[in-house]
Amino acid sequence: MKFMANLANQLAENGHQVTYFQPFVIEAYKDHKLLKHESIEVLNYWHDEEGRKHMPPANDLHDAWYSGKYQSAIKAVTEMPEFLFSAWEHMCRKIFQDAELLVNLKERNFDVVIAETFDFCGLCAFWSVFCLKLIRDLFSDLADYIESKSIISVFTGSRLLAITTPLGEPSWLHYLPAPSSGSFGPGSSLLDRLNDLYHKYVFGNGYSVVFDWQYYQVARLTGGKVRHWKKILHDVTFHFSNSNPYLDFSVPTIPKVIPIGGFDMDETLDTALPKEYEFILNKRPVTVFVSFGSMVKSRFMPNHYKEAMARMFAENVKNITFLWKYEDLEDQFLINHLPENVILKDWFPQRALLADKRVKLFITHGGLGSTMELAYAAKPAIMIPLIAEQPDNGKMLERHGSVEVYSKYDIPNWKKLNKVLQKMLNNESYQKSADRLANVLKNQPIKGREHMIKHAEMAAKFGKLPELTPNVQDMGVIEFYNLDILFLFLSVILGFLYLLWRYVSNCAGFKSKLE
Repeated sequence: MKFMANLANQLAENGHQVTYFQPFVIEAYKDHKLLKHESIEVLNYWHDEEGRKHMPPANDLHDAWYSGKYQSAIKAVTEMPEFLFSAWEHMCRKIFQDAELLVNLKERNFDVVIAETFDFCGLCAFWSVFCLKLIRDLFSDLADYIESKSIISVFTGSRLLAITTPLGEPSWLHYLPAPSSGSFGPGSSLLDRLNDLYHKYVFGNGYSVVFDWQYYQVARLTGGKVRHWKKILHDVTFHFSNSNPYLDFSVPTIPKVIPIGGFDMDETLDTALPKEYEFILNKRPVTVFVSFGSMVKSRFMPNHYKEAMARMFAENVKNITFLWKYEDLEDQFLINHLPENVILKDWFPQRALLADKRVKLFITHGGLGSTMELAYAAKPAIMIPLIAEQPDNGKMLERHGSVEVYSKYDIPNWKKLNKVLQKMLNNESYQKSADRLANVLKNQPIKGREHMIKHAEMAAKFGKLPELTPNVQDMGVIEFYNLDILFLFLSVILGFLYLLWRYVSNCAGFKSKLE
């Protein structure tokens, strides 16, 4: 939501008429104040009473602290499709059955629709979308159904394996390691390469299943008047990837995939801290900021996790102040265990804290937003991935030498966590690596914001650009893998061997007759 809102804000700041259509699948987010530009037209769309019964509960990810299902390729196929589809199904159906809404959106005659690919109902119709005359984060099916002149697909993570092939990107195998692979590139082990192969095809297939289900749902609702999601992706004008080539793994791609990662890392942003933080940050020699994001709440930590964190904090009571973003300030169990060097708040000015030199380290879940912020702020970090793409983000940043990735299953081992903390605070190499990475990002020739604005404007001006769609996308399996050429070579070789066999047999027979 924050990523798409930032897209809308920056397009509006550049003088474009932006409509932000936001169906609230989870109404807990209804009071967000992410849209800053007053010219943005906001179209809110709500569940009906039946739909509210299907909304995911606020604590739906409470088990992410200790469960492996959110990072399992098998679970991605066996459980994730049903979980995601059930969360989105009712809202998608409501949108496509709302004739007045569909006519309203179609009559606006948007120049371009920007639709997120995580939920394909919008690309079909266009949910979570914003439009340039421009729109926000509708789904791909909706954008296609209202016959938008131009569609820009977006994935707010750095990558989604299920969409790479439909977009026309070459295989990332060997370029992008699986999060659980210990080694990659030259010298990677047989088991790690097998794991990469397994992750690519099994994990990627999980999202394909969800998107297929959404397509079949929309096809039923529209009488078949919508294209398959792979066809829609094939024809998008551009695809915005929340990736930065100087930060991310280097993978093969195509010109229509535009890396805009870091477009919202505004270097001119005022990062001045409120006065109350001056005393806090000067109280001890070192300050460490702890935040696990907003998707998986810290308050849902098992008690023995909380107790272990408190023990680690207490071990550093003289020298380190810990600032912990924690949602339940009345959690008596935690309060009873916390030492005096810990400050709990349900919100901290994260970007301003990361920009302050007195904050020496960031303990984070490794969400992509936090990953971008700590990279641009030159802040070393301990990354404790919990769900989704967070293990990928950890591995991505770890290779730059500025972070250590720590398993969530080892949080109860407070001595081990404290050892990693001390290692990072006492080794200057982490800060030097973080400084170098931040310097590279700040000096990249073309910034993510410029990439995003110019390509959105080009899509609005020219519509679809078939010139950017690889011809290989329309090739069949036989053509793509040259199976006919292989068959021809095998036929020639087998034919030659057969003739050779006949010749040798005839020679042997002739010799026998002579004898």
